[in-house]
Amino acid sequence: MTFKTKPSGNAAAPGSEDAGGRASRPRDNTRFRELEELLRIIETRSVQPVFQPILAFGTGEILAYEGLIRGPDGSPLHTPTKLFDAATRAGQLIELNMLCALKVVRQYARLGLQQQLFLNVTPQTVLDVRDDVQRISRFIRDCGIDIAQVTIELTESQYISDRSIFRDALMLFRKAGFRVALDDLGEGFSSLRLWSELQPDFVKIDMHFVQGVSADEVKYHFLKSLQHIAEGCGSSLVAEGVETMADFCILRDLGIDNAQGFLIGRAAKQPVKRIPGEVSELIGTGSAPLFPQAAPRQEG
Repeated sequence: MTFKTKPSGNAAAPGSEDAGGRASRPRDNTRFRELEELLRIIETRSVQPVFQPILAFGTGEILAYEGLIRGPDGSPLHTPTKLFDAATRAGQLIELNMLCALKVVRQYARLGLQQQLFLNVTPQTVLDVRDDVQRISRFIRDCGIDIAQVTIELTESQYISDRSIFRDALMLFRKAGFRVALDDLGEGFSSLRLWSELQPDFVKIDMHFVQGVSADEVKYHFLKSLQHIAEGCGSSLVAEGVETMADFCILRDLGIDNAQGFLIGRAAKQPVKRIPGEVSELIGTGSAPLFPQAAPRQEG
């Protein structure tokens, strides 16, 4: 594959001289090398699936694993942020998203895991493949995975311009048996509206509102309100970014359904199948709420 660059203005070609006879600087080839690496990764299908456990407080067991992606070891696009940012800049996000989904499903089947699989998918990908729901379902079943075992986790990296069309497309997946999760509630301005319109099975709370909740009364009451909403609309909450036992205990006492984070288990090619013993011991214990009620506001 050959790429051609078009000079802008009177810029001289790299290594040549300008009109005054001065040697020009070589152009910055960072973006070019990034694009080459991205296309190499997509063409060779060399992304690596890893899986992070999600704990269910009610059972004390692993409810699900979220399928995550890493670029090749040693690649400048190894981290998911760099990989997906590069794909966005290159207009290859949908191609990368589909590749990652296929690799995650295949590897999950190889591992023989029986819990729910949270599969990250962008809203645009849902729209683009809505006519292929049956083919996608058949692929998943052929891998040995039950459709009801798969939860489509909608990432909020893209703005949904026509919600009615998107809702209809998502309904095709739900009718086929897929569950739906809304990712990073609280990060985007439209997430509460999406919650009410899409009525997802799971809602994942952005880690900003989870980390440090044991020392932050505002975060505590924010989570308490979300739990109340979830109970009213039938969604199951997943608290992301759980890293300390203090925060874990607050989530437990609030009645949050599920937790995900380093305290539970890190993302790995061979994920843990049991939660750590010290975490398991905390599930059966209880304590009085740390922030039983908000302090009254002082007027005047």
